[in-house]
Amino acid sequence: MPLDPLGVLVIDDDFRIAQLHARYVEQQEGYRLLGVAHDCAGALARARELRPDLVILDVYLPDGSGIEVVRGIRDAQLRCDVILITAAKEIEIIEEGFRLGIFDYLLKPFGPDILRDALRKFRQYREQLGSSSEPDQGFVEGLKRLRAARAPAALQPQKGIDARTLDRIAAILKSAGEARTAEQIGRVAGVSRSTARVYLNHLVERGEADQVLQYGTVGRPQVLFRTRKA
Repeated sequence: MPLDPLGVLVIDDDFRIAQLHARYVEQQEGYRLLGVAHDCAGALARARELRPDLVILDVYLPDGSGIEVVRGIRDAQLRCDVILITAAKEIEIIEEGFRLGIFDYLLKPFGPDILRDALRKFRQYREQLGSSSEPDQGFVEGLKRLRAARAPAALQPQKGIDARTLDRIAAILKSAGEARTAEQIGRVAGVSRSTARVYLNHLVERGEADQVLQYGTVGRPQVLFRTRKA
């Protein structure tokens, strides 16, 4: 029996990145987009409402960590898998993600071929899962091979980080003297907001910058970055 289209929930705090991933999911055969969320609270609410087969989840969210979303999904006993997407390189996050049973882990920045490969592998896994009513050891071994994630990119040198651009963004952030948004830093550096966000997150991971939240009277908090004080 052919496998029904797999429902996907996309979660990313960057609205443009979320829409980019959502459009890409819609273009893949065998998948259907169920919805998009931009924070932990929205992610858990939509997961409970939509019951997705797969969640494409960013780690850094304005009201918490994507790891907490995975824990919430597990606590709610929702039958869905997770592809974790982040610019974080901390081994603790990778370890905790796999301990919680995520299906795959993708490190920003990555091209569409990487996401396509992850979606292809997940569909093969689900097809294999539904291929037998009487599983044997060979069936289990096949599932294990499909679930065996490639070595996380976080354990390898990070691609897409140019040293000169990183130094320029670090200098701009330092000269700002106070917290700035990725859009503000990107405007001065001559790069897009999403590119600036990748480099700023890289500085946070290296311990050279801090990420802070600025709460307004309405709407979700704004993410700001500042040079870490010695």
